[in-house]
Amino acid sequence: MSAPPPVELLESGGTEPSRLQARWAALPSTARAAVAALLVVALLVAALVWVHDRSARRALEQRISLTTALGVSSSSTTPPGGEVGYFVVVRNDGLRRVSVTGVEGATGRLRLQMRDDADRQLDPGTEAAIPLSVRLSCRAGAGAGETGIPLVLRLRRADGRATSRRVVLQPATPLLDVATTLCSVRPDLRDDELSGPVLRFSGPEDRRPD
Repeated sequence: MSAPPPVELLESGGTEPSRLQARWAALPSTARAAVAALLVVALLVAALVWVHDRSARRALEQRISLTTALGVSSSSTTPPGGEVGYFVVVRNDGLRRVSVTGVEGATGRLRLQMRDDADRQLDPGTEAAIPLSVRLSCRAGAGAGETGIPLVLRLRRADGRATSRRVVLQPATPLLDVATTLCSVRPDLRDDELSGPVLRFSGPEDRRPD
């Protein structure tokens, strides 16, 4: 019986370093330290950019953006003598839901506030017309230079936190002109309600236009 042919065994002397590892090993220690420092700096910059972008997106989502306008409604027959109503139209231009919980404002002769206590919930891109109580007190020189009406909007965020925004209601000319006209013919008016019936009756013999 013949012996099997001899088999050649190739012994490995270990894994040879890759070309990249060889180049890295050939660099001076100062160069390797500089490359490592640059990598650390690049990672830190990337992390800071990510955190900044995330914070900016979150701030944009949380930002409350509102636009306001004066609204006026009128009826010449109902109730008898007619009726005028004033509103502040609030539009939510932000990305989160917000609720209007109160409105108040004042000039030298006008005082405005919500006519009721109902919250107005505004989804993004929606608006609401909020009825206002408008009270007029005529005072000499009080309306000089008025072009807008400052308002404070009391708000509640989607997360339940309360906040507020100060706005100037413009154009407010329809309301300011009414105040000027009334004060020119009735300079004695004090705390007179403008929203509501044009003719008010306090007794059988008391009928007066506002």
